[in-house]
Parts: sequence; structure tokens; C-alpha cells
Amino acid sequence: MKRFVSSLVTAALVFSVTASAFALEDPVQNEIYNKPVTQIIHPKYVESLVERKEVEEIRAAYKEDIAKLEEEHKALHEEMKALEKVKPVDEEAMAALREEDKALKDEIKAKRDELNKAIERVKEVVKYGEAAVAEIEKAQADFAKEESEIRGRIEEIRAEIEALKKEDPVDEEAIAKLKEEEKALNDELRVKRDALNKSIERIKLVAKYGEAAVAEIEKAQADFAKEESEIRGRIEEIRAEIEALKKEDPVDEEAIAKLKEEEKALNDELRVKRDALNKSVVRIKLVAKYGEAAVAEIEKAQADFAKEESEIRGRIEEIRAEIEALKKEDSVDEEAIAKLKEEEKALNEELKDKRDALKEQIDRIKLVAEYGNDVIAKIEEQQALFAEKIAALEEKKNEVKEELKKLRETKPVDKEAVDELTKQEKSLNDQIKTEKETLQTIIDDIIYNAITKKEA
Repeated sequence: MKRFVSSLVTAALVFSVTASAFALEDPVQNEIYNKPVTQIIHPKYVESLVERKEVEEIRAAYKEDIAKLEEEHKALHEEMKALEKVKPVDEEAMAALREEDKALKDEIKAKRDELNKAIERVKEVVKYGEAAVAEIEKAQADFAKEESEIRGRIEEIRAEIEALKKEDPVDEEAIAKLKEEEKALNDELRVKRDALNKSIERIKLVAKYGEAAVAEIEKAQADFAKEESEIRGRIEEIRAEIEALKKEDPVDEEAIAKLKEEEKALNDELRVKRDALNKSVVRIKLVAKYGEAAVAEIEKAQADFAKEESEIRGRIEEIRAEIEALKKEDSVDEEAIAKLKEEEKALNEELKDKRDALKEQIDRIKLVAEYGNDVIAKIEEQQALFAEKIAALEEKKNEVKEELKKLRETKPVDKEAVDELTKQEKSLNDQIKTEKETLQTIIDDIIYNAITKKEA
């Protein structure tokens, strides 16, 4: 797993601001106090957390410099306005101020551009770490240098070609050689660009999963590529044999059929091997991120679910067969069919519940592997505590609302009493909002401490 630089690590708390915003958008579905912890700490949680904080810190660092330049620019404009009021206008002084104005505008723009580049860079650092980004930048700089040299030579070749075209007679052979050289240089540039892109992708993978995991993935891919090449080679041989047999007279249809069966078997084998490779790569990445013990636990949970799913689906198939049999009887027992359909519906719902529970279990295993049981337990403890507080406040608020409703229905309306209860309702709403925000802050602190401890 990659490690963030220390400045990024200390920034972890800010993602909570993002989480708060999302948590409070929907008053029913997204309440932070009753959401499963697996939904609070979303897979993108840490990345978004650190990115938001780092961007804020960068903006704060540049804000003072930009504000200072903008103040200077504003003061300069005031000076220019004052100078314009003095008649006749000192054109020489005004020209100097205009030059200064242009220079300040350029400086402000440069500073803003620098800020934007810094923001884009920090987003990459959040994803892949400082070391990986520095490595990518070096690779890009090395390529840029080579690209510049190659493009320079290409421009020289084009100039030479243009010069040769103006001669009389035109040396077509020399032009052809130069065009070949130009093509070779463009091909070289393309190869180098492809190599750069592959290098960058590998650096990112290593940053996410570690060198050992990436090396394991590459070995698995290389082993598959070798097997694939051998199988595809045999498939090509079979196709050639089939074509040769088709040209014979008479055509041996039986031999062709056997070869086609062999070809199909080889394609099936290739598909099985490719699926196995993909599963292997997924597992390597999971182990790299969460550890072997967590992955084994996930696999056991999946196997247990698969067994239950198979049993339930088996019973569903039996029910469908029973329904079909009942439908074929002379006197169709609609009541029996309805009962079987109800049972089928219940089994499908049970299967959905079990699938949802499996997903929740897997998400929790991953969180425990990443943050530890104590972090998850602390969050859930705080959720339970605040859920109780908020429920009590909600109950009081509902009582006030009921009283308000009765007062408003009674004529004449007691305006003073209504105003008092309205104030109480607003106060309770404010208290509920405060409790939710407090809980969010506490959860932020728990996660922040877990991240900084893990990354230290």
C-alpha cells in the first residue's frame, strides 16, 4: 500500500467536511448516526479527505501572495486614475504605470497558474504518493528532453527536404532518404511515448500495491502470455489444416469436424486460463491492500454464501417445476400455485438479503483490515450514543409540532403561544443539527487519528 507524505498525512481530517456535506444532504437516507460504518468510510474516503485538505492548504499558501499582488494592482489603478485627472496628463509617467500594470497582471496570472499546477500535482500525490509523483515527473522530463532533440532533428530534415526541392535538378534519392529518416524518428518517438506511458502506469501500480505485488502480477501475465501464444499457435495450425482438407477431393468432413472440435476446446481452454489470470490479479491486489488473512476471510464468506445460494436456487428450480406440473393438470389448483409463487418470492427475497449481508460483511472485513477493529468499534459506539440523543430530541420536536398543530386549529389562535412553541421547535432543530455535526466531528477525529497512526 502506498504511503502519503507527512504533509498529506496530517491533512486527513478535512475529508470529514466532504463527508459531512454528503451525510446531511438527505435527512432520511444519509444520516451519519444510523448509516452502517461501511458506508461512512467509503473506499474513496481517505483519498478525498487528503485531497480536500491539501488543496485548501495550497490555496491558503497562495492566497496571501495573490491578495498582496491584487492590492498592489488596485493601488496602481488608483494612482493611474489620479494621474489622469491632472491636466495635461503626464504621458511619460502614464506609460510607465501602464507597463507596471501589465507586469502586475502577468505576475498575478503566473501566480494563479502556479497555484492550479500545484493543485493538480497534489491530487496526483494524494493518489500515488510523493515518491511516485516525483518518479513520474522525472520520467516525463527525460522523455521531454529526448522528444525535443528528436523533433529538432525532424525540423532540420524538413528544412533540408525543402531546400533540396528548390534545386535543379531535384535529388529525389536524397529526399527519399531524408523522408525515411523522418519516418524512423517519428516511429522512435512513438515507441518512446508508449514506453513512457507504460512506465507511468507501472509506477502508479507500485504506488498502490507495492513492488512485490506488481512483480507477481507481471509474472502471472507473462506466464499466461506464453501459454496463450502456444495455444494460439496450435489454433492457427488447425485452421491451416482445415483449409488444406477443404481443398481435397473428396473432402474429409469427419477430419474437419474433429479439428473444429479441437479448435473449440482450445478456445475454451484459453478463456478458462484468461479468467483464472484475471481472478489471480484481483486476488493479488486484494492481498496487497488488505492482507492475506482478510482475503482468506472474504473468500470463506463468499464460499459460504455460494453454498447457501446454490441450495436456495435449487429449491426455486424445484418450485418452478412444481408450478409447471400443476399448470398441466386437468383441474389447475390455483391456490397451490399461488402458495408456491409466494414461497419462490420469499426465497428470492431471502437470497437478496443474504447477498446484501455478504457485501456488508466483506466491506467490514476490508475496513477492519485497513483501520483495525477498535476504530470501527469507536465509531459505532459514538453512533449509538448520538442516535439516542437525537431520537430524544426528535421526540420532543414531534411533541411540539403536535401542540402547534392543535393550537393553530383552535380559534381564535393564541399567537403568543404559537410563537413560543415555534421558537422551541427552531431551538430543537438547531440542537439536532448541532448533535449531528458534533458526531461528524468525532467520527472525523477517530478516522484522522487512525490514518495518521497508520501512515506514521
